[in-house]
Amino acid sequence: MSLARYMRRCVSNPTFRRVNKLRSPLADHVLLIGQIPFDISRQSQMVRKIAPTCALCAVMSLLTACGAADTPTVPSSTVVTPPAPTTGIVQGIVKRAAYFGATFNPEAPLSGAQVLVTEGAGTGQTVTTGGDGAYRFELPAGPFRLRWAASSFFETRDSNPGVVVAGSTTTVDAVTLRFAEWSISGIVRDGVGNPVAGVWVTADGLLVPIADATTDAAGRYRIVSTSQHADTFPVRASIPGYVSQYTTVTCGPSCSITADFRLLRRVREWLDGPSAMQVGEVAGVTTVTEFDDGSRTTAATPLESSNPAVVKVLPLQPPYETTYVKAIAPGTVTLQLAGYTKLLLLNVRVVQ
Repeated sequence: MSLARYMRRCVSNPTFRRVNKLRSPLADHVLLIGQIPFDISRQSQMVRKIAPTCALCAVMSLLTACGAADTPTVPSSTVVTPPAPTTGIVQGIVKRAAYFGATFNPEAPLSGAQVLVTEGAGTGQTVTTGGDGAYRFELPAGPFRLRWAASSFFETRDSNPGVVVAGSTTTVDAVTLRFAEWSISGIVRDGVGNPVAGVWVTADGLLVPIADATTDAAGRYRIVSTSQHADTFPVRASIPGYVSQYTTVTCGPSCSITADFRLLRRVREWLDGPSAMQVGEVAGVTTVTEFDDGSRTTAATPLESSNPAVVKVLPLQPPYETTYVKAIAPGTVTLQLAGYTKLLLLNVRVVQ
């Protein structure tokens, strides 16, 4: 910048006026510099007079910026208020129910469960629970509702309506998902088609039944359970006086299937064998069962002899369809089932 231009700018600054006590004769002279061409040779005397003031003006201008406003800048005392929050936190924990397997498995956090927002401004948002069963949403303020779901082995549950409070955290009560409900139902009849009441129907696990039911007067039953089970397992129907029956069913996590049973009622049983034998003779003895539909079955059963010296029971031999006895000496004996409480007897007389 040329000296002339600087001098003109300096004298026009209010700072210069203050330094020279505004409207002093010296200041009036200097103001002429801004109106006429500046000639150093002619105005050297004036320059010498105003040079100290201009120097001071230059120093002050470093602080106030020569040519700019001379009011010093002060820090603002205005407090900037951050915008009010518009969202809040919703969090909770998902657990699975306790169940019996090979051993007892207590209630525990459920990882991998899906948590879905079904109502409110956040509808459609979804998260997955971690290993600790925890989940967390940041949702717009207002009403909300959640749905918890896991694999097909678990039921789906909906939360009660709730409200998201802006800037706050809402903790939903821990929810426990039960295993999905499954059912087996049917009717139990006897050999001639009559309903049978009081039949115990069980869905069998590896060691013990996993669920059961008892038929009513109409022979109907319905097993409903949330217990874990294999994809296929036996269902058994039994009642004293009838031949137990079982069937294998295929049942998914939430199956609903029908399994009917026909149980043959035992009408009578007896030992079928010779009533007379000769010494040295071998004869077969079987247990005969007659059922309500008129059918019969025969089977080899362990026998006991009241006098083995007269009639001896021989060891069972393949194909294990008949029990054999041998006459040893003359006399009379009674054969009966070995180890059974029911009394089935056969009297045999041995002759020479």
